[in-house]
Amino acid sequence: MTAPHGRALFEAVVERTGLASFIGPGAVERALESVGAAPDAATVDDYRRALPQLRTRMAVYLKASELQEKLSALDALFRS
Repeated sequence: MTAPHGRALFEAVVERTGLASFIGPGAVERALESVGAAPDAATVDDYRRALPQLRTRMAVYLKASELQEKLSALDALFRS
């Protein structure tokens, strides 16, 4: 199985963050921008580099157990 790319990858990442629909896209976009990547062109490597920033944003809204579950889901996506 191949990981999605472009807008499909962005949407898959947003979904797996578990953040509300009015928070998730902006949080992912800002995390990507922090590493110089645009959402529609970001690669899996860009998301991996942005993961520390994304994790910090997710931690504001999720319980620790939820955060770990969502980070595991993101890791699985990035490995696919």
